[in-house]
Amino acid sequence: MIFRRSARYYGPTSFAAIFSEHQEDLLDIGEDIRKHPGAWPFGVPLLGRERPNGPTARTKQTVKALLNIPSRAVCEMLLANFDSIRETSLNPVMVSHCITNLWSTFEAELSGPREEEPMARIADVLFENEETPLAPSPDDPTEWINTFTGSNIRFEMMGMLFCFFGLGFMSLQDWDPVFKATENDGRDRKQTAWRMKECAGVCLKMCDDSETVNYLVTALIQSLKRLETGCTGDDTYSIRRLHGDLITTSITSGLHRLPDYATSKVTAASEYKRRLFCAIYCNDKTHASLNGTPPLLTRLFCDVQPCLDLPSEATFLPEDELTLELNKLDVNGWKKSDRSDNTYYSATILRIKVQVCTIREEILELALGVNVDGSETRINDLHRRSFEMYQAIPPQLQYYTAGKIPKGSTGGLLFEQSHILLQYLQNEFLIDRVAIARGFANGQGLLDTAMEMIDISMMFWIKRDQLMRFSHSFDWIITYYGIPSAGVICIELLKDAVGQSSIQFSRSDGIQKLTLFIAFLEWVRPTDGNYTLAQRLRKVVRRVLDHILEPSQKEVRDEAGNEVPLDPMLAPFNEMDDLDWLNTIDWTQGSWMDFN
Repeated sequence: MIFRRSARYYGPTSFAAIFSEHQEDLLDIGEDIRKHPGAWPFGVPLLGRERPNGPTARTKQTVKALLNIPSRAVCEMLLANFDSIRETSLNPVMVSHCITNLWSTFEAELSGPREEEPMARIADVLFENEETPLAPSPDDPTEWINTFTGSNIRFEMMGMLFCFFGLGFMSLQDWDPVFKATENDGRDRKQTAWRMKECAGVCLKMCDDSETVNYLVTALIQSLKRLETGCTGDDTYSIRRLHGDLITTSITSGLHRLPDYATSKVTAASEYKRRLFCAIYCNDKTHASLNGTPPLLTRLFCDVQPCLDLPSEATFLPEDELTLELNKLDVNGWKKSDRSDNTYYSATILRIKVQVCTIREEILELALGVNVDGSETRINDLHRRSFEMYQAIPPQLQYYTAGKIPKGSTGGLLFEQSHILLQYLQNEFLIDRVAIARGFANGQGLLDTAMEMIDISMMFWIKRDQLMRFSHSFDWIITYYGIPSAGVICIELLKDAVGQSSIQFSRSDGIQKLTLFIAFLEWVRPTDGNYTLAQRLRKVVRRVLDHILEPSQKEVRDEAGNEVPLDPMLAPFNEMDDLDWLNTIDWTQGSWMDFN
C-alpha cells in the first residue's frame, strides 16, 4: 500500500530544486512515500508490537485521550466563553464548526457515558483519515473546514479541540462549578487543563508517528505550547523544545513563504494561514526576549506580511460579501475609519503586534548578536521608529489621551490598550539596556521606562474586578513585564542605599511601587503556571525592601580592615539562586562583569 507523505516546503537551494523548477516529465523525480506507522522498516522492533508507535499502543493511547472529550453542555459553555482565550491558532468560527460537526457525526458515540468501545470507533476514523495527507484548501470556507472535521476529522484538528478545551478551562475561575462535576474526577483548574494538554499531546504524537506535517499540525503545536505554558509556566526546557518543533513545522509546511496578497485570492484558508504565521513570528520574538536566546524566525528568510484588518467572521462570508469587506480596507490592509470609530478586531491587535515584533527583531540582533553594528545612531533610530510606530496605531487602542492621561476604558478594551502599551514599553526598555551596555546612556531612560512598566503591570491587579475574565493571564504579565521592571527598581534602590546612584530617582516612589508589586505577586494563584516563580520573586523583592529600610548600612572591610565600596549585587544576600534574575536585569553592572 502506498502511504503518501505530507507536502513539504523546499526552497531554491534544495537537493531537487533543479529538477522541480523545470516542468518536464523526464525530470519529474516524483515524491517520497512514507512508511505506515505499523510497518517494520528496519526489521523486528526492539519493543515488538507493544512499541510506542505500534498499532496496539497507538489505539490504546488514542482511546484514552478520546475518553476525555467533555460533555456537550461543557463544550457549549466553553464556546460561550471563547472571547477570553485570545489564541490566533484557534479561530472561533473554525472551532465552533468543528465541535458542531464532531457531535453531529459521532452523536451515538458521544451521547452516552465515555466508554472505550465507542471511542475506539472514533479512533478508527482518525486512523483512516491519517493515511491521506491533508487535502489542498478549497476557496469555499465551509468546504475547507469540512476537509478536516466531521467524518474527515484528523488528529491535528482533534488535538486543537483539546487545546481549546484546556485553554477554556484555564480561563475559568478556580471555583467554577464545572470543576465539581462528576465527570471531572475531582481535578482542579490546572489539573483539568493539564489533562486536556495530555490528550492534545497524544494527538500530536499520532501526527509524529505518521510523519504528518501541515499548517494544522503547526497550529496544534502553537496552541499546545500556549496551553502548556499556562500550566507549567514559561521557564521550562520542555517549552524550549516545543518552540523548536513549532518553528520547524512552520517552515516545513511553508508558512514562512505564503503567496503575496497582490498575487493571490483572499480566502478563509489563506487568511487563517497568514494569521497563524503572524502569531508564530510574534511568539518567536516573545520566546527569544523571555529567555535571552536568538530568534529562530527572521525577516531575512521569512515573508512577514501582516494579516488583513478584518473580523474573524468576515473571511467565512460568501465571496461577494467578502469582497465588500475587503473594499473597506486601505492599501496597507487597515480598516478605513474615522477617529470616532472605536471598533477593533483580533486581527487589529495581531497587526500591531507584528509591528512591535519587527522592531523587537532588530533589538534582539543588537542585544544578542555577535559583531553587530550597535552605533549610537542606530540605537537612536530604533527609539525613533519605536515611538512613531506606537503613535501610528489606531487611536482607540492607545492607552493615554493626548495629555498622557489614562483613558477611562474598561473590560476588553482596557486589556488590549494596556497590553499593547506594555509591548511598546518593553521595546523601549530593551533598547535602553543595549544603549547602557554600549556606553551611550546613564540609565535614566531605562529607569523611567521601568517605573511606567511596573505601573501598567500593577494596573491589571488594581483593576482586577474589571479584568477578571483575563485573570488567567496575570501571572504571564508579571513574568514578562513586571519582573524585569521590578528588577531595575530593586537595583536602583540598592545603589541609592550606598550612594552609588547617579540618576534622578525617587526612593519613596520606588519603595511604594515594589510594595504594591509584592501584593500582586502574593495574589497569583497556585493554579497559575508561573506561581512558583512569582513566589520566589516575592521573597527577593521583600528582602531588597527589608535591606534598604534598615536604619543603617553595615560597613564592609577587607582583610586589612580598610572600608571597601559595597557592591549592591552581592551585598547582604545568601540565596543567590533567587537573585540570579537581578544579574540578568542589571547586566552592565556588578562584580560578575570582572569574570568576562
